Order: sequence, then structure tokens, then C-alpha cells
Amino acid sequence: MFLRGRVLPSILGLAGLLAVACGGGDEIELIPPPGSPTARPAATATAEPLAAPTELRVAYINLMSPLALDATNTTPSDTFEQRLWIVIEELKAFKPDLLAFSEVTDTKAHGKVASVLARELKMEPLYVRAKPWFAGTTQEQSDAIVKSAGFEEGELILVNGTRFPNSEGERKWLNPRTSEGEVAAALWMRLKGPEPVGVIDVFVSHLTGTDARVRTQQAADLAAFITSKRGTGPVIVLGDLGDPPGSATEKALLDAGLHDLLANSTIGTCCRESVVGEQPQLTVRHDYIFSSGWRTSELAVFGDQPKTLPDGTVVYASDHNGIRAAFPILASYLP
Repeated sequence: MFLRGRVLPSILGLAGLLAVACGGGDEIELIPPPGSPTARPAATATAEPLAAPTELRVAYINLMSPLALDATNTTPSDTFEQRLWIVIEELKAFKPDLLAFSEVTDTKAHGKVASVLARELKMEPLYVRAKPWFAGTTQEQSDAIVKSAGFEEGELILVNGTRFPNSEGERKWLNPRTSEGEVAAALWMRLKGPEPVGVIDVFVSHLTGTDARVRTQQAADLAAFITSKRGTGPVIVLGDLGDPPGSATEKALLDAGLHDLLANSTIGTCCRESVVGEQPQLTVRHDYIFSSGWRTSELAVFGDQPKTLPDGTVVYASDHNGIRAAFPILASYLP
């Protein structure tokens, strides 16, 4: 299984494809806002056996990178620590078993976000870099580019390995590339669930093609990756497809035998024009929880309500809403 902050050598033998958060930045120290719990007790060992889990609780959110495409827009960076703390506090209250994140960054200004999330939520990480990643570069060359640029961004899975041990996993870069220096990336993690669920395959991705045609091609490659890796147990796919339900992008996943669990909901997840100040309710959805072989007992959003900072500033966690679900262990399988 994956251990906190590193990977066992036996797992590294899988073509060297597993990685945890890395980069040149330091970890940031989040300061809880007034009224938040400040005690952060370390996890302690217990001699009592843990009860078998009765459900798998999962959540996903696009964190919104602190670096904006518009260099004059400093709001994403200026609010980043506060926004990240909002996400952490809401996820702690949810008591998750597995979490997935997009736009997870490592920057000189804000440090290694993957490490912060893993530490604060006391979960085990699996990370893949999406940018900068230039075609034809080796891992070492890409690491050197990241060190020089002082920036990287990717996808992250966190898992409670005590309740749901991980046995294997892999990262993949999807085709076609998004740009010369960026690729849509995907993660696969296999969990060992209790009976009658057994093996659970989890996939995470963020499609970043510059237009719908490219994103549809990336979705088809993601679907092929899912088909090649999934076992005989249930499958869960989390991520931001960049396109709404009914699109060709979504159809590529549906054609792979997956069910859009939010298909009959009115949940919106995308996208706020700003994370500061009161914003209209989101009505468009680009974020998904797909499943095959498992019913869900709970579907909801998080990060949808703003928080007021001590100086009176109203801040949202991200330009996206997060989505979460609970899968009962004893639930009957989907047809």
C-alpha cells in the first residue's frame, strides 16, 4: 500500500509510474481563521481493532490554481491560503475515505499543496504532474524545468489507507496534449474494499483541451485507460471534463459503461467569475462522479457557500463547487 509521503519499492516497480507530491517549493503553514479549531492533534495508534467500513465516502474539487492566466489578476493568489483552508475544514467535517483534486499546485509563493492536504487530512497521496510537461522530456528533464519555473500543477488522490488499503495504481498522460507544455493527466488507484464490494477501481482526471473536440478526444483516451485497468468490481471516476452533461465529452465516458450519478440532479459546479464577493448560484456542471457497479446513498455539493474573513472580505473556496458522494457497502449493484 502507499505510505504517507512515499511509495513502497514494490509499487515503484510498476514501471516507475507512481509518484507523490514533489517540487521545489516549501510546504505552507495554514493559519486557521478566527472561530476555526486550532488544535491539530497528530494521529495516534490504537490497540482496538477498527470496525469494518459501512460506506465509501468520496469527494472531488477543482481547487482553482493560484496563478491566473491574466497576470494582472492577483485575486486567485491573494486568497489562496484562505480558500484552501475552507476546503480542508469542509472535508474534515465530511469525514472522507477518498478525495480527488485538480489544479493542485506547487509554487514558490504557496508551497506544496499536495503535502498540505495530505498532512491536514491525514491521508495518503498519489499525484501526477500535468504541467509543465513538454513532449519528449524525461522525468529528470521535466523536474529541472519545474525547478527553474518554480511552478507545477497536477491531479491528486488522497485515501484513508487504513479503511481502504491501496494495492496498486498508475498515472497516465492523455492524448492529444492540451498544449506544448501541458497535458491532461489521469490517475488510477485500486482499493481493497470489504465484502461484498471487494476490489474498487478509482480514476481521476481533469480534461484541459483548448476546445470541445480536443476534450472529447482526451475523454476517449481516458475511457480506454479505464477499460484497460478496471477489474471485475465497482468503478468510480471523478473529475472535471470541461464540458456539460449531454456533450460528446461526457458521452465518451458513458459509452465505456459508466453512469453519470449526477445526471438527474440540478447541481451546478462551474464557474464563478470571481472568488471574492457574493456570486450567483452556479447552474452549469463540468464536474462529475461516474460509477459502474455501485449505487450511491448521498450526493451533494461542498464549497458552494462563501466564508467571511476577519476583514469582512467574502471568499469562495474555488471558482468551482466541489461534489461528494457516499457509497453504501451493502448496496445492491447497478445493472
